[in-house]
Amino acid sequence: MNPCPCGSGRDYTDCCKPYHDGQPAPSPEGLMRSRYSAFVLKLEDYLLATWHPDTRPVNLELDDVPWRGLRIIEAVGDRVEFAADFE
Repeated sequence: MNPCPCGSGRDYTDCCKPYHDGQPAPSPEGLMRSRYSAFVLKLEDYLLATWHPDTRPVNLELDDVPWRGLRIIEAVGDRVEFAADFE
């Protein structure tokens, strides 16, 4: 098993990978989880494609950040409160 970086407990191929490959995320929480996984995996194109155009940077420089986990605090409607832990 290749655990998904988003912390869902599912295999990456059955969790965030389909979204990284172009399938739309099914919910705001799914999008948040897929974006966290994209930061961990350094998927710049996916991050830029899913960034709101009003705040999207022209390009990203993804440093070697040691990501430690994602916690979904609350997901209601189109809002997701989360904490992304790193060192």
